Order: sequence, then C-alpha cells, then structure tokens
Amino acid sequence: MIELATAAPKRLRHTGDWPTPTPRRAPAGTELRALQEAMPHCEADVPPVLSGDGSERAMLIGQAPGWREIETGLPFAWDAGKRLCGWFAAAGIGVDDFRERWYVTSVGKCYPGRAPGSSVDRPPSRTEIERWSPYLRQELRLVQPALLVLVGSLAHRIAFGASVRLDELVGRELSWDAARGASVLCLPHPSGASTWLNDPRRVELWREAIRLLRDRWAEVTA
Repeated sequence: MIELATAAPKRLRHTGDWPTPTPRRAPAGTELRALQEAMPHCEADVPPVLSGDGSERAMLIGQAPGWREIETGLPFAWDAGKRLCGWFAAAGIGVDDFRERWYVTSVGKCYPGRAPGSSVDRPPSRTEIERWSPYLRQELRLVQPALLVLVGSLAHRIAFGASVRLDELVGRELSWDAARGASVLCLPHPSGASTWLNDPRRVELWREAIRLLRDRWAEVTA
C-alpha cells in the first residue's frame, strides 16, 4: 500500500504490464448502447473514445483524448493514464479495476489536436464542447454512478462553472445536479505538462482527494 502522507503525485506511475484492452460498450439493445452508437465519429471515421458498459458504479470524466487514445480507442491509454493509474493505486484501485469497473469518458471524445506552433494538445473548443455536452449528460443519466471523478480543469468547469478554481475543488466531496446522488471528487490533470502540483500546499489537497477516493471506492465496492 502506498503511504499517502509521503506520496509524491508527480512521481507516482503505474509500473509493470500496461494493459490496453478493447474499449467496452454497453450490451446491444440497451439505451446506453444506442447512445454510444449515435455519437459522431472523429476524423478518419474513428469511433469516439470511451469505455464502459453501463454496469459500473464509478465513472470518470476527463478532458479529451490524445492521439494515442485515438489509435487504441481506449481512454487514458498512454503517459497520462499511467500517472492516473499510479494515483488510483494509492487509493487502492488497481489498473484492472480501473479498466473493467469504471465507466471512462470525457468532455470531448475526439482528439482536438494541437494549437498552432505548440507541442501541447489543446483543449476542446467551445464548439466541440457544445457538440459533445448532450451526449455526456445522457451518459451520466444512464450510468447513474455512485462515485464520479472529474479529471482536469475542463471537466471541473463543465460541472461547476467557468470561474471555479481547482484549489476550491480538490480534496472536497462535492455534488453536481447532472449526477444526482453521486459523490463527486475532482483531481488535477495527470499530464506531465500540468504545473498545478508544483505547489506543496496543493499536494496536500491532492492527498486528501486520494483519501476520499479510497474511502468512497471502498463503499462502492463493499
């Protein structure tokens, strides 16, 4: 078990074999499967990136897939996913649990590309967010998670408004009207480009968020 009191989030990563299973979908004939199949495809007719069959009691919403996710169809398929799974391991959630027992989706479900002249993936545009928001709301309605984790500032703003600050969210148990009855937790983005965790005070907020995640996951799986 990882000792949270001394855990350094920027150093935590999944180690060992890195599973990249086929993305899961809801059973044929269900309303959720119909929604998943109705989602627009991405460039080159690539299916939208998400994984889940609707049986999950836990759900994670990220920002948008990167190009590795487009290649595999699997959310958090590469570097950010390895760091995220390192964080989840600190909460007692193994990578197999994450892949098999979490419904994983994002605000945008296609790779938004990079801003001109930048080496960093850009966030989805307002138009892209508006395109995908109705599908995200329906995913929440149909999955009805008991535990919801929002990863990254875009997911936080979708839930809590454009002016919200990450410092006000991480380490607290929250609620959101789009996910009624769910315990809502927020995490910073696990990308190596994120600087939010450079501040030691914010590392303490992250530790509290992981403690909450550990406790809520234990309740969901009891």
